[in-house]
Amino acid sequence: MRNLVLIPARSGSKGIKNKNLSIVNNKSLIDYTLEFAYKIKKKYKNFDILLSTDSKTILSKTKKYNYNYN
Repeated sequence: MRNLVLIPARSGSKGIKNKNLSIVNNKSLIDYTLEFAYKIKKKYKNFDILLSTDSKTILSKTKKYNYNYN
């Protein structure tokens, strides 16, 4: 059985616009999330990662992690 890491990353937020692109310690919040998901996938091998977003900017950031997306 395969496991799934689902990352919902909307561009709009009620509190902070583009919250996932906010910079903390020179990295965006979505970078922290994607790096952690990649570590899980690398360690346990039976994980797939699914990123759900409506932002082209967030999608472009995922390209450096070589994730598949639709």
